[in-house]
Amino acid sequence: MKRLIICFDGTWNNPEQEENGVASPTNVYRLKNAINKTSEGGIEQKVFYHPGVGGEEIGIVDEVLGGALGFGINRHISSAYHWLGLNYREGDELLIFGFSRGAFSARSLSGFLGKGLLKLQHIAAKESWQRVDKAFHSGYKKRQNKNSWAEPDWQFFHEQAAIPITFLGVWDTVGALGIPDDLEIINLFDRKDTWQFHDTKLASHILHARHAMAMDERRTNFTVTRWSNVEKHKDAIEMWFPGVHADVGGGYYDSDLSNGALKWMIAQSKMFGLGFRHDVEQLIIDNAAGILHNSYKGAFAKLRSRPRNIPALIKQNSPYFHESAYVRQRLSPIEHEPYHVTQILAQGESITIEVYAKIRWNCANIYLEQGDEYAFSASGEWQDGKESCNWLGTEQNKQRTSSDLIRATSSFLGKFESLYKRLSQNESSDFFGTKRVESKPWFAMIGAIANDSGKGHQDVKYKHDKDYQRVVKNDGSAIPHQYLQLTEFTNNVPLRIIYPGYLYCFANDAWSFYDNNKGYIELTITRIK
Repeated sequence: MKRLIICFDGTWNNPEQEENGVASPTNVYRLKNAINKTSEGGIEQKVFYHPGVGGEEIGIVDEVLGGALGFGINRHISSAYHWLGLNYREGDELLIFGFSRGAFSARSLSGFLGKGLLKLQHIAAKESWQRVDKAFHSGYKKRQNKNSWAEPDWQFFHEQAAIPITFLGVWDTVGALGIPDDLEIINLFDRKDTWQFHDTKLASHILHARHAMAMDERRTNFTVTRWSNVEKHKDAIEMWFPGVHADVGGGYYDSDLSNGALKWMIAQSKMFGLGFRHDVEQLIIDNAAGILHNSYKGAFAKLRSRPRNIPALIKQNSPYFHESAYVRQRLSPIEHEPYHVTQILAQGESITIEVYAKIRWNCANIYLEQGDEYAFSASGEWQDGKESCNWLGTEQNKQRTSSDLIRATSSFLGKFESLYKRLSQNESSDFFGTKRVESKPWFAMIGAIANDSGKGHQDVKYKHDKDYQRVVKNDGSAIPHQYLQLTEFTNNVPLRIIYPGYLYCFANDAWSFYDNNKGYIELTITRIK
């Protein structure tokens, strides 16, 4: 018996990765280097490592298409399968790790192995790769019966049964493949069938599974792909960690936060036999109050952002959060706003916040709980360019201005956007110059409950929902949050919360037009019931 370990690195990640000339590898590569050649029990341990999509340094086309769109991910999965077909023997233990799209590769390989594993020893190289390609496209992707694609003399391990996976450990899975939904018309040319065969479930042949997720990542095309049946699996844990995508999976030189997620994954996998260097914990120094990076910059800042749907960061939800999240909340480093301040209003309690017209996501620091009812009121005015209005929006103004012509043109485009959404089934579409919430008035006060419209709750109360934990579609694109015009909910007509979440507020402007906005409105939130 031996132990085989597969390691898939993240998007654009590889062993040569540097930041300002200093090595800054991800947790995948560091974990790979921390594994001993033998465990404490003397079991041989062999590691297969694959650089991330866009990180193989095989040309600019691979770097752009692989990193930006995920092209090449099928080849990565097949390469690991081929290596296993050559090295695996019945009785061996298998552990798989991955980060970002590498985590998606790890999970897809796990699903692929659920269809069995070809014996490739003593098979010529060209023939063995042809067999793997057929197994991937016909057996895994198209879900065809083995009798329809495998030749009678092809041999499988375990009599064609699923290959047991002792441990599956992933950091912040990103499943966004193909052309991002943000790119509207270009997205029409995306071939969804290329990506949508990947599923998000944990199968029974995966014995133990762990998922470290980033609380603070806001890039829409880096939406975390959760396991859709984690509550039903016998040993699966999804844990929220402080930081953005690479603050959890690694890749920054300042790795105080990602070190915490690395130590957690090492500790979890050690429980199931994986052997590490005896000094490894001394080399990994974590700090919950360390640097939290900004990933929403550069080219990504031209696309839309989106806060993640996380549970309330309160003591009762400790099964869902790593201890470092509570430590950071308590210490709250002064380089940033107070960290995830969380208030849950008592019945009859009110709070007043300032909602700035220029900010796309004003966090209210309030968690709206299921079954509670809320009323909203406001005072003051904000400005869209040179035009002032209250929280009802600019359409309430009787005096016509040049801005009305611009908004009318944008609203006309918005009608095509609505048609496009229906035809393309792309709810994330937002044409340039159109309102963020097309059905609501310009510059009206909008409330966004970060709840994935009820598709992604961890709480067991939601297990009856047929869309339970369906946070993203099979191609990795995000499901929109719940958007509401807060002016519609008063003491007489309160807002009843069906799916809970943190509340964010904003002026209903076009995504690209916030820079000319000014002022703020004072919003009062009252829990009625």
